[in-house]
Amino acid sequence: MEVRRSRFGECLVLHAVGRVDVQTSESFQSQLLAVVADQADVVIDFADVDYISSAGFRALVTFARQMPKDRRVAVVGLNDIVQELFAIARFHHIIPIFATAEEAVDVWNSGPQSRPQAGPAPDDKDAIRVRFWGTRGSLPAPLAAADVRAKIHAALAIAAAKGAPAANAIDAFIDYHVPFSVHGTFGGNTSCVEIAAPGNTEYVLCDLGSGVRQFGNQLLAQYGPGRKAVYNVFMSHLHWDHIMGFPFFTPAYIPGNTIRFYGCHKELRQAMQVQQSAPCFPVDFATLGATIEFIELAPGQHSQVAGFDVLPFKQPHSGDSYGYRFSRAGRSIVYSTDGEHKTSAIGPDYPYVDFIRGCDLLIFDAMYSLADNVSVKEDWGHSNNMVAVELAQLAEVRRLVMFHHEPMFDDEMIERVLAETTRFEEISRGKQKVEIATAFDGMELAV
Repeated sequence: MEVRRSRFGECLVLHAVGRVDVQTSESFQSQLLAVVADQADVVIDFADVDYISSAGFRALVTFARQMPKDRRVAVVGLNDIVQELFAIARFHHIIPIFATAEEAVDVWNSGPQSRPQAGPAPDDKDAIRVRFWGTRGSLPAPLAAADVRAKIHAALAIAAAKGAPAANAIDAFIDYHVPFSVHGTFGGNTSCVEIAAPGNTEYVLCDLGSGVRQFGNQLLAQYGPGRKAVYNVFMSHLHWDHIMGFPFFTPAYIPGNTIRFYGCHKELRQAMQVQQSAPCFPVDFATLGATIEFIELAPGQHSQVAGFDVLPFKQPHSGDSYGYRFSRAGRSIVYSTDGEHKTSAIGPDYPYVDFIRGCDLLIFDAMYSLADNVSVKEDWGHSNNMVAVELAQLAEVRRLVMFHHEPMFDDEMIERVLAETTRFEEISRGKQKVEIATAFDGMELAV
């Protein structure tokens, strides 16, 4: 990785040459930092750069942070691919993008700094079914009246432009002409995922966010309260958005049901009891009708539960969080939420890569953009869509599902992130394709 220097007036121009990825980012960063002491604004020219990875973006933000507050930094000369990568990472929020060094200097000299904008697996009798009951992070994010009105307005605008469909063709019109973000919603419930193996009489759930309420209600509507069952619940961690649905999980109140909590936190029982005690909730945990059991697991140790081999993995998150790998009959699913996997650590020897290696489905916390993740929301305990793709590629994962959506993102924004992430996978693809999807409440997949 080479970075040459030149001058444009009083501005220092750094001409980067080559590919900025995990192998070259350290050299790239050191060459950038070498000019911090120079008393000049800096333009980084990417005209001879054909690719930049998340590690390269981190090098850029490290350099920008080291620059004195009265010094300005910009990037110029992005080709179409690198321009897309900057847009996917939303890095124009951190470092402004211009066409040329001349344009950057003109804008700087004219006033305040400017920031121009730069499928499911085939079904078969042995398939494991994965159902998403809640996919939001941090707190529920239900649609408001204005959101519904905006969707109706957008749908009618599409119909007006394309010609209103006949009554018997409305469903087909919605399916083929109206985007999902308009005719549907990614949902507002917090984390809850069901994993169902064929012939399994016990339920397996990951986390108990507000989505578990709908899961319980559907079971009661389908089978009634007389059908007793065993519910195996694997807890990633004990933050409120991942346990808040349990007081509203109706099967917990019915005698004859058994609920087994599995987790690596010693405070698991305490957290569930405290949540459901005065003055927080009117029905005490001790009065639940179901039989409640707590089983402590250890990261790195296998357990056999409901026909699955289950392997927990400790993830970087406040108070710790644990991902789970569920394996059965040669198929594997990884549920991995609330973990911050930093670009500075990612590489072939990163332990998490071995944990997810070769899995058929990776459910991954991709809550933020890369720009947010390495700036204002660093160390908040969540990852981003670009790191998700890079990890999946390193581990040769077959399918990646983004999960734990930012509650500030509306349906249109989540749909846009999906398109950008799919494009990033195409640009950065190695020897095999990673299928990209984003979870929504009610989504079902076969593995």
